[in-house]
Amino acid sequence: MARHRPTAEGGYQRGEETRLRIVEAAVAVFAERGYDGASTREIAAAAGVNAPAIQYYFDGKEGVYLACVEHLIERLWQRMGPSVEAAHGALADPATPDQLLIEISLQLLSAVLASIQDDPQTTAMGNFLERHQAGLCPPSATQAFEERFKARISQVIRLLIARLAGLAVDDERTVIHAMALFTQGLAFRIRKPGLLAALKWTSIDQAQMERVRDVVLTQARFTLEGLARQKGA
Repeated sequence: MARHRPTAEGGYQRGEETRLRIVEAAVAVFAERGYDGASTREIAAAAGVNAPAIQYYFDGKEGVYLACVEHLIERLWQRMGPSVEAAHGALADPATPDQLLIEISLQLLSAVLASIQDDPQTTAMGNFLERHQAGLCPPSATQAFEERFKARISQVIRLLIARLAGLAVDDERTVIHAMALFTQGLAFRIRKPGLLAALKWTSIDQAQMERVRDVVLTQARFTLEGLARQKGA
């Protein structure tokens, strides 16, 4: 498990700064080389610390990888947490109109699509997440990501779809619709090289990201509005 042991006054703050520097460096190294290909020595060099610091703070490579996953989850919740909280609040009121539920669903998808924009941190995080989702990581990290992020997001999206479509949360159609909605955003992250090639872009800046997001959200809106109309029919 990751750990930290301050040894003197002011040591805690310096220790946390060092720990964060190691985690951010490790994300980039794991993103480039994968879990098996990365070494603690490379991570230490990228972070500008000596190799024993990895053992001191994280108990080895798996510990630092788990810390990277925790860091990723924290970043994702900063982006998606407000929309998740808004969804739970809206779902708690039986009188919430379908249009508000649709807007909240689109906010969640919008947050996912924002990750295709190029910047050093987002790109490294995105590449790290792609390798992680492909299963190229310790089982303990897969479980942590599933329990602390993926399952929670999946559940709230299913609740939104179930309410809009008038279906049970565990109905197979609810599960499929929820997966189809959420993976629209993930697909553009995973298929980013193909998107760049098709549009003859060399990178994705904010304006280009917003162009992609507008199109995807328009398409998703049609689907969600269609589900609501079908329920009414």
